[in-house]
Amino acid sequence: MVKKIGSYGIVLAFLLPLLFINIKNSHDWGDDFAQYIHQAQNILIGESQNNTGYIYNEACFIGPKAYPAGFPLILAIYSKISDDNLMSLNRLISFFWMLSCFVGFLFIRKRSSYITALMATLIIAYNPMMLDFKTNILSDLPFAFFSLLSLYLIDKEEKIWLAVLTGCVIAFTAHIRSIGLILVGVLIIYKLFHTRKTLNSNPYKFLIMSLASFLVLYIGMKLVFPCDTNYPELFTSEGIWANLNKQTSYNIDWLDNFLDSYEIKNYYYITVIASSSLIAFSFIGLIKFWKTERTSPIFIYTLLYVLILISFPYGDAGLRFLFPILTLIFLFSIEGMKISFSALQMRGNILAVLFGALILFSYHEKIENILENTKSIVEGPQKPEVQKMFEYMNQNLEPGTIVGFDKPRALALYTNMRSVVINTQQEKADIKKEVDKFKIQFMLIDDIFTDQKIKDFVNSDNSYSMLIYSVNELRLYKLNP
Repeated sequence: MVKKIGSYGIVLAFLLPLLFINIKNSHDWGDDFAQYIHQAQNILIGESQNNTGYIYNEACFIGPKAYPAGFPLILAIYSKISDDNLMSLNRLISFFWMLSCFVGFLFIRKRSSYITALMATLIIAYNPMMLDFKTNILSDLPFAFFSLLSLYLIDKEEKIWLAVLTGCVIAFTAHIRSIGLILVGVLIIYKLFHTRKTLNSNPYKFLIMSLASFLVLYIGMKLVFPCDTNYPELFTSEGIWANLNKQTSYNIDWLDNFLDSYEIKNYYYITVIASSSLIAFSFIGLIKFWKTERTSPIFIYTLLYVLILISFPYGDAGLRFLFPILTLIFLFSIEGMKISFSALQMRGNILAVLFGALILFSYHEKIENILENTKSIVEGPQKPEVQKMFEYMNQNLEPGTIVGFDKPRALALYTNMRSVVINTQQEKADIKKEVDKFKIQFMLIDDIFTDQKIKDFVNSDNSYSMLIYSVNELRLYKLNP
């Protein structure tokens, strides 16, 4: 036991720098983060999760009216015990990433040597893409941790307190991301195939108690923190086969980018071999699991998760939707490698150290760049000119004024305004109808990312729209109905 604790301590020591690398006090324009923070603020003041000032436009889906309450609840609790700023929240996300990597290590260690598990964990943890992503205040990494923790608990010894804990963790995971509900299916399938007569000789008592605790917490949170999470339907009525192929190609391409998206002078062969090996060997490992462990929580969860991911019409969000199964993909790849290299009679630890050292070496140029730019303010709401625009709006516009903007949730967080994004995939007359429909009184334009159609719309008629304030690339127009 002491030896095991010591070995775990070494892993945590290697992961600890994640709490200090690339900790920023600014955020990019991806304004999902603003919705989460706004909902957390609402929890603290007893306001509805749906009342954030973000006006939902069904013709231009950028996110639901409100996200599930799990992650906002984490932010709300954390903000009560820490500094309420982006840098502090950045450390929180980094902490969840560290925990995710540690639980992932436990999964890999169960089936591989300590050295192999450690090297794989470090490759995942310090990947430049992840060091960049963890600066985002989003639910992806907390969900990755809680979903992996759920899988870990499902396969643990069947004790009463573990049954209750498992159900509660799954319930909370489902309130971070709705797709977490598939963990209920994983629990049921696994326990039906792997019953253990340890709880008063009732083989289904663990399952029953887990489901009961799940329902209590899941329904309880629904009642206490109601949210209008109006996500689009999983399957579209048209082009299902085309969408499946599109999303499959998209996600495999991003999986390739995980180890092959950063430039490295003179050593490009490392990233090419690494990314190709990850994908090829993971399919071999997946086939092995299908033949030998098809009822394991790992395999069931991966299968269900991937099926839903490639079915979702809005699944093109980069690599982030793959984070919950990223460690599992590496696990499958390691299993595939063991099968392939066993014929060569090569020692696994030697290969792990060799491959791990090469891949970690390939990170060094990108990590150096990340460290050099840590203190720089990224393009987003924290830029001085943007803050100046927000200050002007708060001082000169009435609270609750409806403003059209590409980043409505960020605008609603940093000002007293209500905001909506306009669908640009339409003609000028239809844009005007949409503006009238939402009773938009002002239009905020950013010269960098606002669509040209919106720019043309506000500049086409001086009697309809009037420029009232500008700072650098930002311009605020008043609309006259």
